[in-house]
Amino acid sequence: MHKKFDHKEIEKKWQEKWKADGLYDLGERDETKEKEYVLVEWPYPSGNLHIGHWYAFAVPDIYVRYQRMQGKQVLYPMGFDAFGLPAENAAIKRNLNPREWTYSNMEYMRSQLDSMGNAFSWDKTTSSTDPEYYKWTQWMFAEFFKNGIAYRGEGIVNWCPGCNTVIANEQVLTDGTCERCGSTIEKKKMPQWMLKITNFADDLIDGLDDLDWPEHIKEAQRNWIGRSKGAEIDFELSVGEKVTVFTTRPDTLFGATYMVLAPEHELVQKHKDSITNWSEVEAYIKTSSQKDEQDRLDTTKEKTGVKLEGITATNPANGEEIPVYIADYVLAGYGTGAIMAVPAHDERDFEFATKFGIDIRPVIMPTKVGGCVTKFAQENKVNANSDTELLTAVQDIIKSSQAAYTLKGRLINSESFDDLTIDEAKGEITEKVGGRMTSTYRLRDWSIGRQRYWGVPIPIVYSPEGEAHPVPKEHLPWTLPEDVDFKPTGEAPLAKSAELKKRTEEIFGEGWTPEVETMDTFVDSSWYFLRYIDNKNDSELSSKETQKTWMPINMYFGGAEHTTMHLLYSRFWQKALHRLGLAEHAEPYKRRANHGMILGPDGNKMSKSKGNVVDPDEQVQNVGADTVKLYLSFMGPYEDNSYPWDPNGVVGLRRFLERVYGLSEHFVDEETPETTSLLHKTIKKVSGDIKEFKFNTAISAMMVFVNHVERTGLSKQSYGTFLKILAPFAPHLTEEIWSNYHDTSIHTERFPKFDEELVKDKEVTIGVQINGKMRGEITLSPEATEAEALNLINLDAKLTAKVNEGGEIKKVIYIPGRILNLIIN
Repeated sequence: MHKKFDHKEIEKKWQEKWKADGLYDLGERDETKEKEYVLVEWPYPSGNLHIGHWYAFAVPDIYVRYQRMQGKQVLYPMGFDAFGLPAENAAIKRNLNPREWTYSNMEYMRSQLDSMGNAFSWDKTTSSTDPEYYKWTQWMFAEFFKNGIAYRGEGIVNWCPGCNTVIANEQVLTDGTCERCGSTIEKKKMPQWMLKITNFADDLIDGLDDLDWPEHIKEAQRNWIGRSKGAEIDFELSVGEKVTVFTTRPDTLFGATYMVLAPEHELVQKHKDSITNWSEVEAYIKTSSQKDEQDRLDTTKEKTGVKLEGITATNPANGEEIPVYIADYVLAGYGTGAIMAVPAHDERDFEFATKFGIDIRPVIMPTKVGGCVTKFAQENKVNANSDTELLTAVQDIIKSSQAAYTLKGRLINSESFDDLTIDEAKGEITEKVGGRMTSTYRLRDWSIGRQRYWGVPIPIVYSPEGEAHPVPKEHLPWTLPEDVDFKPTGEAPLAKSAELKKRTEEIFGEGWTPEVETMDTFVDSSWYFLRYIDNKNDSELSSKETQKTWMPINMYFGGAEHTTMHLLYSRFWQKALHRLGLAEHAEPYKRRANHGMILGPDGNKMSKSKGNVVDPDEQVQNVGADTVKLYLSFMGPYEDNSYPWDPNGVVGLRRFLERVYGLSEHFVDEETPETTSLLHKTIKKVSGDIKEFKFNTAISAMMVFVNHVERTGLSKQSYGTFLKILAPFAPHLTEEIWSNYHDTSIHTERFPKFDEELVKDKEVTIGVQINGKMRGEITLSPEATEAEALNLINLDAKLTAKVNEGGEIKKVIYIPGRILNLIIN
């Protein structure tokens, strides 16, 4: 029966009680218990929790509470990622100091987080804006600087005119706009603070093999890092310079008929006096500089370029002189910024050579019909009556340079290397021309300097001679000055601070000047999990002993949008610390699960302009935190899925909880064996589903149980057992009901264990097939033998008649409890 309850009173009561008792505080490490470190991505304090925060934090709380009920000591911390452009922009809009805006928001959001009733370990909280936190961010940066991981360089940066600052490659959307404000990104050459993440590229790829992550997350990181194995080969230019190219296909070197340099390649400017068509080249360079990387790599667009008249290169394989071009499909930041172009075996090069009338020389030829030849033939619409005819037609297309052949084969037109396979030729040709087998990467060093106020000041000061020095540990935290106009102008706000200049000279001497940039906020979130576990330590960022105890993180829940940003950056940061002996483990996260998003009731992404935003505070007010949490976990599988909000679905889950509340009206002195068996099946199902984040099917199983016992009744003991399995999903209501019968908290109880015998079906009904067609059914034990199953057929007159019609049984296919198929002659 439905039994109404006052969720406001119940939830307020138990949240206050749990807080007063410190029920979820971690305290000191209890070595008698197995540890479980569960992490969710700390939120930016926007000022108001949205329903996505609930999905990100309340649903994983089910897993957290389940692990607590397994007897583990569980760390489930929460803090705030509070620096950054959004807070600064919001404060500027309201004419407030970003600090005032941010801390006010954190206080309000803390009360909203409390309203979830989650088992957060609030005694282990931290915030990126706390000087005692960013002191260690700065100290690690200084250590990175001393060890060559952090450096001041110069290069092409992504400048956002809307935010008036540099942003990282990962923060530029595929359409070339800023992920924060939507402005079109401009390319600028300027000094920048960088972190040498490229030195860790191999570790970042190879380390993925040992992680219990979904394969698509691993693959996304592999693709972003973009490791390509190949060779570096030197070409001599006619102006006396040597150009090194990187190629994954050194086997095609004899087919290289021209060279392409990136428009930004330093040698182009260096030798402009030798280029007889410089005005044309200069104009092309200017045009290319306005294009973003995605646009330049777009394979659907017509290739463009300009020949460098007056400069040629020499192919080191055959000594031939070949022309040199600049073209925007070659990027200065990838490989060496120069390529050897082999139009017969590369589609981009083929398109370019065809347009500009450059020689196309095939050096790879298929010699037998196989998958490669068939694929190429289909792509080029080849019709043939035999394999021989097909192979001949394909070879004719390649010889006549009608299309680029990029598949397997053997070498031709390559002198002594003719008839070698591609794999055989790669190493041998590289060795002949003095090249070097190596790898190159798509990944670029991480640009972290920002020309904004609300961030961690980069702890660097400059001597009167301009030499950079890290701020010593005794002067950390190197705090943000207050005497600044933080409104963005393109100049770093800290450059206007008299207090920062005075502080620098007082500590380091006259003529010393401070660095005026702040760090990218992804730096702050690259190590927060280490501070959570040792958040009161004022002498270390996180002690090795504590790291041994709590790291690595057992389970990390987060958003898919962070796969190639935060998730990659934090792995790099951990590996850098490990390489310097500051971290105990090379990888921070054992297991990762990405969640999707909650869409508006109309199926679209929520936005105020569409009027489809769901306010979680309003929902909690109306139906309670337990109902909201239960509904979010019932929408569907948690990993990588997005769902529209359904108001009717929320109401349905509220009714389910009212039915649970009313089960005390269905007590019986002795419940049926079927009820006991179903309870143990439910325990097994819910336990298994929680571990796999299939919270929706766990709830379905509990609904089946409630439907059953409303008809048949249940014992008071079974009611208590059922409340325990529901407790991770509805912590407030189950605590309230439990308190009517017990003096302890249900959240200190152990999760029930199921009885293997009770989850077994005593009898099952299976179909009987004859020659694959269903002819009837038999009911038997799920463990019955084949002979027992056949005997039941003999006892069924209709089935026996069907068998006799067919004649002799030639074969029996029997899977106990599932299938019986008789093959009859």
